[in-house]
Amino acid sequence: MYKKILKIVLILLVFIYIIFEELIWEKFAKPIITFITKQEIFKNLIPKILNLNSYFILIFFVSIFVIVEVIGAYAGLLFISGHIVTAVLIYILKIPVAAFIFWFFNIVRPKLLEFKWFKFVYDNLILAIYKIKNSSIYIMIKGKVAEYKKFLKENGFLSKGRLKHKIMGLYKIIKHKITKIKY
Repeated sequence: MYKKILKIVLILLVFIYIIFEELIWEKFAKPIITFITKQEIFKNLIPKILNLNSYFILIFFVSIFVIVEVIGAYAGLLFISGHIVTAVLIYILKIPVAAFIFWFFNIVRPKLLEFKWFKFVYDNLILAIYKIKNSSIYIMIKGKVAEYKKFLKENGFLSKGRLKHKIMGLYKIIKHKITKIKY
């Protein structure tokens, strides 16, 4: 019984991880990072950032990282408490900041890894991600997600026009229900 519950929890966590990886990272964060990388102002900042004191870099990175994670946790709490639209909006607002901090991290990683505790945390996080991505549960769910994506593409659901139509329909339903609520 314990193993069955653990397996269900793992499947749920891996599924959430894959959804975030596919949707948030691939569709939103990665294009923002690409945009940042191509901007001349950010290219000019790189040498200045690398000349900063390691402790300043650490404090700046950890501060922004913690803020981003607190915003994400707050969005999660809002989502669980039923404030879905607000939660989604807050989470969407967090994505550009998270993309920036990821860009910043890629630049300053060698300086941050000079701190032994940071290197320990980073190495263990990378190891955990490696284990997740090589687990049978991850591979199974990733395959299922790929099948569903293929099905949705083949049936036209993921085409822009049809998706826009479905989103507008959902919006109208939600708007209708909200206007019926008496305060």
